[in-house]
Amino acid sequence: MSPGIIRNVVVAVVVSCVALPVLADRPLPISSGDITLSYSTDVANLSFEGTRPFLTDATGPGNSTHLDDAPNIAAFNSVNSFGRRTAVFNAGPQYAHVLPDNESLISHAFFKLVPAQLANDFFPGIVQDGDITITVENMQFDRPVDVEMDTFMLHALWNGGQADMVVPFYNDIHNHHTASQSFRDQSDFEDTAIIRTVPPNTDYGTVTPVFTGNGTDTLNLSITFPYSMLQHLEHDGNFVPDPLPDPQGFLEPFHFHLEYAVSPEPGSLALLMAGTVILWRRRS
Repeated sequence: MSPGIIRNVVVAVVVSCVALPVLADRPLPISSGDITLSYSTDVANLSFEGTRPFLTDATGPGNSTHLDDAPNIAAFNSVNSFGRRTAVFNAGPQYAHVLPDNESLISHAFFKLVPAQLANDFFPGIVQDGDITITVENMQFDRPVDVEMDTFMLHALWNGGQADMVVPFYNDIHNHHTASQSFRDQSDFEDTAIIRTVPPNTDYGTVTPVFTGNGTDTLNLSITFPYSMLQHLEHDGNFVPDPLPDPQGFLEPFHFHLEYAVSPEPGSLALLMAGTVILWRRRS
């Protein structure tokens, strides 16, 4: 083997040893995300805005803050701390593969202003079967990222006491809508009872998020879904007594959130390896 070939092999090994530990780290947001939530009433198009950092210790409504002057909406962004996928991941070491060490889970969470306004409408006056539009913009990461679309989920959560007052009551207080019919790690979600099949609490492939900047270090997300998607999947003419919030004939959840995993964009590995080769050559 010629000295040149030997040198190239050594370079490749050195590059691999240098590059892989770096990219094994989870890609992390290094900026806040600009949230906008919009919906229409019979008299106006409403839009509420706020910038939120990505919390690394978010656990629930106590971490959310009032979104602009929205009547009854609080919000936060999080990374690797909040979501249904983190619940599976934390269920035991056998589930670590649902969020490998080169991925981060990004979540955008919305809550009613609990507990004071738990019985109030989430979106007062929203038109019948109207749409809810959410955008999260200017999410800058420490490296280019790809969105793992088969992990995207819209999760809705009902207050247990309210759900038990519905006749007949809802068996589960969690619902899920995914962006992919082939939701990743479905069996692990079922093993941990996050996803249930009887009665079903997941509707596959029913939301359509739109990302711009995928493959770069700055992501923007936009998603529009009908208010009716916040109807419980078990709801089938169930009676919702007063004073529960049911502006369109079904009990509202008190929380919903979007979540998805991001991984390093493959091209960033090639760039890093090329940069390492150049550095090695300059120092050799």
